[in-house]
Amino acid sequence: MRRIRLAAVCAAVALTASCALQPTGIGAIRYPEDEPGRAPVPVQPPPPRPEKPRLAENPTETHQGKNNATVPLTWPSGVAGFLAFDCPKCTGNVAVTTDGTEGLLVNDADAYHGTAWFNVSPGGKSVHTLTIEAKGSWTATITDHRGVPVVEPGKPYNGHGDAVLAVPPGLVWGKFYTGSKGSNGVWVLADGYPHLAVNHIGETTGEFPLTGPTYVAVETYKADWTFTAF
Repeated sequence: MRRIRLAAVCAAVALTASCALQPTGIGAIRYPEDEPGRAPVPVQPPPPRPEKPRLAENPTETHQGKNNATVPLTWPSGVAGFLAFDCPKCTGNVAVTTDGTEGLLVNDADAYHGTAWFNVSPGGKSVHTLTIEAKGSWTATITDHRGVPVVEPGKPYNGHGDAVLAVPPGLVWGKFYTGSKGSNGVWVLADGYPHLAVNHIGETTGEFPLTGPTYVAVETYKADWTFTAF
């Protein structure tokens, strides 16, 4: 009798065990770090910031020609350059484009004299070739930062058309005015990066912060203007 009860108990236990809910893993939350042999995902550092343009010294480079031309340069890669383009008797459209990041340096009409910078975009493509579209004799002169006119603190600098100016150390504010009827832009090299500080059509008065020493590029269409740094 005892053997029969024991057998019955064993049968009941076996039945209970077979009917109990068994874990299936369905719906369970599994974390990658809980898996054996799974290494944690490394945190990637931010990409390095592109290098600032180099304001290195370099000999002046001059090219002269007439009408349309392609001009290879010897200017070193990554060094900021300042192009002064003169075409005093040109007629029709005048344009200077490059193979670098600053693709359009001059876009005007008829007689032209102005200055534009290039190789100032960190991480950008350096300029090695100028493509000139003009009807007339022209001169292209490239200088380093030493050839850029320096403004005096608090003294208005009067200019015309396109130009680049150097702002000495200690100055923190710029003011620009023009009575131009066309488009006007002022760019500032802030912490080595070009930033558009003024962008307006027609008569323009603009004020903006800056940190000297730095450089300011003015773009106006055949108009007089005044820039003052404080």
